[in-house]
Amino acid sequence: MRAFWDDCGSGVTSDRARNVDLREAGKIWSDEVRGVQGNFFGLIDDLERTIQFLFEMGIPDGVDDARHLRIVLMEFPQPELNGSYGRRVAIGDVQQLIELAFASGADHRQFGELTFTAW
Repeated sequence: MRAFWDDCGSGVTSDRARNVDLREAGKIWSDEVRGVQGNFFGLIDDLERTIQFLFEMGIPDGVDDARHLRIVLMEFPQPELNGSYGRRVAIGDVQQLIELAFASGADHRQFGELTFTAW
C-alpha cells in the first residue's frame, strides 16, 4: 500500500504517496495525523483504489478518550462516477479499518454499508 496524509498542511500528497506496511500505516494514523478538522490519512492499493479517513470535526477540548467519537469520514473516491462511497466511523475503529484495507485492498464492497455521495 501507499500512504498519503495531511496534518494541518504537513504530510505527503496522494501523487507522492509512499510505500508503507501495516505497522507504519497505523503509526502514521496514530502519531502523524492529529484529530483536527480537515486532517486526513489515505491508502492507495495495488489496483489504484483509495480509502481515506478525514476528520470532519476536530476532537473537542477536554475529551480524554476520543475513540468513541464518530467524527471521521471513511471515504472511497470513485472519480469515474464523480462521487464517493463513505460513512462516518468512530476514531477508535480506524485502525481496524486500515487492517481490513491491507487484508482485502481498498475495495469499498468489503467495508459494509456505505452511502454514495456525488461531488
